[in-house]
Amino acid sequence: MSSSARILKILQKEWQKSQPMLPVYIHMVITSLIPIFTGAHASLARPSSAAKPSKTRKKAGPEDGTEDDLQEDTESKIEGLSASAAIWFPVAAGCTLGGLYFIIKWLEDPAILSTVINAYFGIVGGFGVVQMFKDSLDVALSYMFPSKYLYRGQLWKFDCIKRNAVCQEDPNQTWHSPLPGRLSRLPLPSFVQRFIWALRSSKSTLCIRTTVGSLSKAHIHITPTTVLSYVFTLPILVYYNFVARPWYLTNILGLAFAYGSLQLISPTTPSVGTMILGALLLYDVYFVFFTPMMVTVAKQLDIPAKLVFPHPTDPSKPSKRQLSMLGLGDVALPGMMIGFALRLDLYLHYLRQQMQHSIVKHDKTDGEDRKSSIEPAHGSEPLSKEQLESSPGEDAPNEPSIPVVTKLPFSRATGHWGTRFWTSSLDPSVRGAIFPKTYFTASMIGYIAGLVITLVVSQMVNQAQPALLYLVPCVLLAFWGTAVVRGEMRQVWNFDESAEAQEEEKAKKDEVAKKQDKEQTDEAKQKLEKAVAERVERYGSTTDFFSLNVQLGSTSANGTRQCERRAKKANEAK
Repeated sequence: MSSSARILKILQKEWQKSQPMLPVYIHMVITSLIPIFTGAHASLARPSSAAKPSKTRKKAGPEDGTEDDLQEDTESKIEGLSASAAIWFPVAAGCTLGGLYFIIKWLEDPAILSTVINAYFGIVGGFGVVQMFKDSLDVALSYMFPSKYLYRGQLWKFDCIKRNAVCQEDPNQTWHSPLPGRLSRLPLPSFVQRFIWALRSSKSTLCIRTTVGSLSKAHIHITPTTVLSYVFTLPILVYYNFVARPWYLTNILGLAFAYGSLQLISPTTPSVGTMILGALLLYDVYFVFFTPMMVTVAKQLDIPAKLVFPHPTDPSKPSKRQLSMLGLGDVALPGMMIGFALRLDLYLHYLRQQMQHSIVKHDKTDGEDRKSSIEPAHGSEPLSKEQLESSPGEDAPNEPSIPVVTKLPFSRATGHWGTRFWTSSLDPSVRGAIFPKTYFTASMIGYIAGLVITLVVSQMVNQAQPALLYLVPCVLLAFWGTAVVRGEMRQVWNFDESAEAQEEEKAKKDEVAKKQDKEQTDEAKQKLEKAVAERVERYGSTTDFFSLNVQLGSTSANGTRQCERRAKKANEAK
């Protein structure tokens, strides 16, 4: 028998053996993708390549009739990981894993340790469960109660105050139904219509603003979905900690942790993400293949730090049901890089739409500045200062120019699910959520391929496998391979999520400096007024008032210009 025939026979045997486990494997793949997809989209915020949106936006109110309009355009609150995290991440994880392993051996009863850890997870992780339930309810309500819908080529918007839908093309056309799309033409009893309109109008938001000195500020938005989320979460936590721990509740808590973690931590650059995943790959391989710690802790502790999937019931052993496990780290850590890839797609989307031009300095012929527009090629980087100054335009070939970049205003990329569905994405307000997701799609495909390889190898060798050994190479290969194929290595390598935070910090420092300068100016003005008052009181006249102002640089124009000249000379001397 040839070698190829033997290989085919082995594969056929493994396929027959794995057929009963296919539903379990499909369940595992789909479940692991849910927190990655949702958490990555929930982490989207304004990239540095987009301009801040105008602050003169309409205040959300009951007339909007949708939860999408109640959400604010908030900046990213993700904690950026630096290159040092590639060192302390695996060290901290190894110390924690080793500590848990030795505690289990010392106690000889892991139930006590499981109880303590579950209590911690119940307190801290409860907020993650609440947030996951709240976001799920918001998405469901956005489909049930969208703010707009498309019907027969016309865009209609709900007005909950007047309780009708208004045609955007012709405001004189109105419709009384609270339902969207084709459902709006269904005949409904009057009491049903009043009930649905009441549900739309009841979605108000309570905002609690707290400030602790000048260091900490918090805005807490409480909506009906927030209250319902706490109502759903509390029974789950009580049942899980005090009654029983079924596998589906363990998965709910685990999914909430993974979903929340993807919105809290992220690498600042793709190189940092690659180093962190590479270091954690070595950590996972060492503790799975060369020590019993990883497998022992995962099997002995019944905590929501893993996803579990029940095997089909064995007729010979009906009382004992086996479970397959997938650690939360195998979901959250590659998902961290996949979420970064989605934010990179958003950054590149706005970068490609930037308009670049140069403003030519003062022109002696007409006394005005001239502008020469330069639009970069599709997918190219912004032109450098030298390039802009060397291309000022045909009208002013030898005059210096100032480079200017015009950024497209940011449109919120989260939410709008219901409006996008009912308007076929034709509404301008939802266009910010539509952008090419090239790197995100490639990374997701890489994750699926890595997880499938993990399951195949585990099935063939019948031994637990370190999933990161296969997930990390597949995700990174898909991410960087896409950059190479598209010729965007330079843009991807230079992408830094911490740049926007640094710019905001600098703007805050400048604002504080301006405030201090204003205070010093006010103090000097008060001293001047006091000196003038004393002089008038002393001499009994205001003869020298204007000369004093000119001398000190107070209210007169000449004095002000004199002070400015003196200040400029002093700064140059410094």
